[in-house]
Amino acid sequence: MEMRKENNMIGDTIITKKLSSGMKCYIIPKNGYQEKMAVLCTKFGSNDVVYRRPTEEQKHDMPVGTAHFIEHKLFEQSWGDAFTTFSKQCATANAFTDFQKTAYYFQCQKNFELNLKLLLSFVQHTHFTEESTEREKKIIASEITMYQDEPSWIVFFNLLENLYHNHTVKNPIAGTVESIQGVTKEILQKSYDAYYTPENFCFVCAGDIESDEILEMADRIMKPTNGHRAVSLFDREPESIVKPYSEKDMSLVKPLFQIGFKQKPQEENKSLKQIYLMRIAMDILAGESSAFFEKAYQKDCLQESMDCEFFSGEGYAFTAFSGTGKQVEKTTELLLKEIEQIQKQGISEEIFERAKRKQVGRMVRGFNSIYAICMSQLELAMKNRDLFDGFHTLKSIKKEEVQRVFQKDFLECNMAVSVVK
Repeated sequence: MEMRKENNMIGDTIITKKLSSGMKCYIIPKNGYQEKMAVLCTKFGSNDVVYRRPTEEQKHDMPVGTAHFIEHKLFEQSWGDAFTTFSKQCATANAFTDFQKTAYYFQCQKNFELNLKLLLSFVQHTHFTEESTEREKKIIASEITMYQDEPSWIVFFNLLENLYHNHTVKNPIAGTVESIQGVTKEILQKSYDAYYTPENFCFVCAGDIESDEILEMADRIMKPTNGHRAVSLFDREPESIVKPYSEKDMSLVKPLFQIGFKQKPQEENKSLKQIYLMRIAMDILAGESSAFFEKAYQKDCLQESMDCEFFSGEGYAFTAFSGTGKQVEKTTELLLKEIEQIQKQGISEEIFERAKRKQVGRMVRGFNSIYAICMSQLELAMKNRDLFDGFHTLKSIKKEEVQRVFQKDFLECNMAVSVVK
């Protein structure tokens, strides 16, 4: 069934439809825009390393990094390289794997239908061989080694090791040089069959496009399968953290650090609101207009405001505050004092409204970018929601809800610090 939503304030329309194959589609027409973009995503990311098929009793284990490995290999088809074909058809193509998903996408100004047909087709076919799998191990091992020399990557995953005992979110997305040695063409195919099913796909498209034509093409090309999405299995994760501090020496002129808070993940029907609550709370706490940043700047702890991000998914949720500077202990102390003050005194109406308007404005501005539209909708599609759901959820947030975040989600006992110096 097709559903059409319109938002008078933003002036846009979102068409959603579940195809006969089971794939969920989100189409956002943007009349007059030159750029067009399409994204096809499977809900299969680096966290998914143990699974069970719905028709089986047994569990299956994959080497860490398998989802990323498939992303690399899928462009290689029996007829040639899909990446090269996109380029020949005047499109810029790419792909990425994160904790929860693997996404393949292209952007173009012409030959849109031709490139869309390619995107919808090549993700449904594999060409895994022993020779190409062994060859790919060397390429990915080189990529992993490069990440191990990247301080921002090291500081982030060291933070996750501080926060998480068992959850696979602490594993590197690409795996390790050792783990990928266990990847075989048989494992790639079994993992692909388990997760690359139409009912596990979501499709997002934006630009000056005809929604009926796109949906008809997608319905024609995307073939139903007999398989059903595998169920990912996770070990129980304690609420406590592993350790409060870690440090790695990489001879940096300016140390990098991340302060993380481990939070309780919400059920799916509450997880969307959790995202926007956390974004507003993080901006109030450590944004460029915050009292914390002003104090940290005056004490020469920070020269620029910290980057604030919230991550959540099946079985995990955490916030990460990232900065540079030599006074990590003092910065952490100032942040905790600011949290304590907000817990005691609450948030003023003025500060709350300013932070909320900032998030609303950022979302509205995003509707002017085809790329931002597609990527934002992709994130919401992971929760079976659309951009208008996000907009209305954000607009509905009240100050008291944000204040409760400070009472229960920014606790020193669930805080960890990672430093690379």
